[in-house]
Amino acid sequence: MYEFEFTGYTKEQCEAYLKRIAAEYDGEASLENLNRLIVCHQRTVPFENLAMSENWGTVDLDPEALFKKVVTNRRGGFCFELNGAFCLLLKGLGYDAVGVMARIGIPFVGTLMPLYHRGVMVSLDGKDYYCDVGLGGPKPECAIPFTGEKLTANGKTYWIEDTERGWKMLKNNNKGDEGSCVIFAPIAMLPFDFVGNCMNLIASGNTIFHKNRIVNINANEGFTAIENNTLTIDTPEGKKERNYTEEEFPGLLKEYFGIDYSGR
Repeated sequence: MYEFEFTGYTKEQCEAYLKRIAAEYDGEASLENLNRLIVCHQRTVPFENLAMSENWGTVDLDPEALFKKVVTNRRGGFCFELNGAFCLLLKGLGYDAVGVMARIGIPFVGTLMPLYHRGVMVSLDGKDYYCDVGLGGPKPECAIPFTGEKLTANGKTYWIEDTERGWKMLKNNNKGDEGSCVIFAPIAMLPFDFVGNCMNLIASGNTIFHKNRIVNINANEGFTAIENNTLTIDTPEGKKERNYTEEEFPGLLKEYFGIDYSGR
């Protein structure tokens, strides 16, 4: 049998990454620490498609390129980038973490979408968990076990159900009924396994990432999002929405998402 191994980030890179996401880590690969890392990542690293919508930089899944973009340049990215970088961080910190192929399923109506999403699977204390810091919308703020147990964090409930032919479905009740976020295959993938799907998405030239400007983050004050020229802040007290001008865009990026647009 062959060994399923890949190298995570180095100790020095992990330390810089933890500083980037304002997270403390005591050296123990525990569920408590994993959940803290997920929340810290979601609060500090935005989902953004500026490489495609604004031609700002490129998409490169090489581990060093991901580190430079997310940590050094303090940018965000989309699922292939963010969950890719997060998986390498977890691996470097001692977690048994791997990537998993996934499909977006909002809403899931029985038609399978292309494999244009990437999740993270963590095996811990005999249990498997799904983690996601790269979903372009509200996402679970903790690791979700494969057992079907429903977990609620920050007012949102998530759980995982088995579906046909071995796929698993991440479900939620965020809109008051049972919806689905992600359909994923619980099969360990190596980092380079995702390059083809990612490049195929980019080359298609006809996705929401190409057509719309999208930046969002699970912020402390509520889910904050830019789509095209609309800023939305969705809080438990209600949704605030306004249009903005192009002149305002760099300032909004800095204020709400920590991105310095002058460095593009």
